[in-house]
Amino acid sequence: MEPIEKLYKKDKIITRSLHIDEDLYEKLQYLCENVYDTSVSKLVNICVETELQNENKIKFYKKPYKTESIYRSILFRKEFYDKLVEIREKTGISFSRLVNGSIKRFFEKYENKRFHISI
Repeated sequence: MEPIEKLYKKDKIITRSLHIDEDLYEKLQYLCENVYDTSVSKLVNICVETELQNENKIKFYKKPYKTESIYRSILFRKEFYDKLVEIREKTGISFSRLVNGSIKRFFEKYENKRFHISI
C-alpha cells in the first residue's frame, strides 16, 4: 500500500455523543497514546469502517455485566454515521451498541496480531 492510500478523502464530520463501554474506551485511549498517531474519534471510525466491510454479519453487542460506560463525543465521518443510522433503523440495535460492537470486534480481530494492549 502506498502512503497516500492511507489518507481519507475529505468528508463531512458528524459529532455524536454516545456511551462507550469503559474497558473498550480505555483500550482505544491506550492505542492513541502508546501505539498509533491518531485520536479516539479517528480510531472509532476505523473500527466502524472495519465492521461495515462485513455489514451482513453485524449483530447485537450486549454490554458485559457490571461494565461501566463513559459518555463521550465522537467525530464520525458522515458516510459511516449515515450507514450506522441505516443499520440501526433496519435492526433496531441502538447506535451506541452498534459502535461498541464495532470496537469490540475490531479488538478481537487485530489485538495480538497488529498491536498488543497492556493496561
